[in-house]
Amino acid sequence: MVVNGGMAETLQATPLLRTLRAGYPTARIALICPSTAVDVADGIPPVDKVFPLAGLRGRRTGGLRLWATLRGLRLDAVFLCTSGAAPATAAYFAGIPQRSGVGGGIGLLLTGRVKPRRGENQAETWLRLAEVAGVHQQLHSPVFEPGPEARRRAEQVLHGTGLGDGRLLVAIAPGAGYAESSMAPAAATAWDPERWAHLANQLAQRHGAGILLVGSAHDRYAAEHTKMDLRAAATDLVGEIDLATLAGVIARCDLLVGSDTPLLQLAAAMGTPTVGLFGPTDGARGGAYGPAHRVVQALAAPEFDDGIENEATMDQIRVEDVLAGIEATL
Repeated sequence: MVVNGGMAETLQATPLLRTLRAGYPTARIALICPSTAVDVADGIPPVDKVFPLAGLRGRRTGGLRLWATLRGLRLDAVFLCTSGAAPATAAYFAGIPQRSGVGGGIGLLLTGRVKPRRGENQAETWLRLAEVAGVHQQLHSPVFEPGPEARRRAEQVLHGTGLGDGRLLVAIAPGAGYAESSMAPAAATAWDPERWAHLANQLAQRHGAGILLVGSAHDRYAAEHTKMDLRAAATDLVGEIDLATLAGVIARCDLLVGSDTPLLQLAAAMGTPTVGLFGPTDGARGGAYGPAHRVVQALAAPEFDDGIENEATMDQIRVEDVLAGIEATL
């Protein structure tokens, strides 16, 4: 399997990986993914071998390095979790007999393909590739396993916060944590830190929730500014723990709330419900996959008289909108 994008896309591919493992229990599965996603790729149980490639990020699609990797593996089949023409071309010239992928114009290079449906999550689009390969029993749940040691560290972290006492535990991701491949810049997908703080305060007041701020070291600015208006019982873990330990912490939470961040997919893979906030990006396609997850999507304002389209922005999402989505999930 070839995944183009980042950590989010790699996790979105896990339902397909699980389905292929169930359908072909004796096959060896190789995952070719962005090098930035190797930490999660190593924790995907159906995968036998991970091959990280630096070129598989967003608009970059690997090119000659991908072709050389595919050629060297001498594969019987390849599944392309990307709609780019370059991966399909690389698979074709690598001489792989069965080539399944997504898209329209590259159809001649593929032996099987699917087209995205309107309002369909990307994980579900890729999952339909299993049907092309003759596997009809689909496993829909994403999966990630951080390992027993990481889970032990997570328990220690929670014990140290004083919040793991049975109260409602909500993880809030105030930044774009671990995102590399979003179609919009991180600033465009960020929600106002003051609103994150107001949301956390309301969750504590209404539901007695304990709050964990989570994210990568790049989210320190968002975390610090969120804490300026934070009155709820909260612990700041942003940039303080490694990804595997963070996954274990999220698994112990009742809910994760974030904007367009791969932590939504990580939470889904750990069995934790999510509420995702989306403005210029498509939450239906890029949000967490499964019925336990909700999307709060900003809507674009009407066009001006000159016909110029207005882009949806995160400022259009109110705290009340997010609270309604959360309370429908709890």
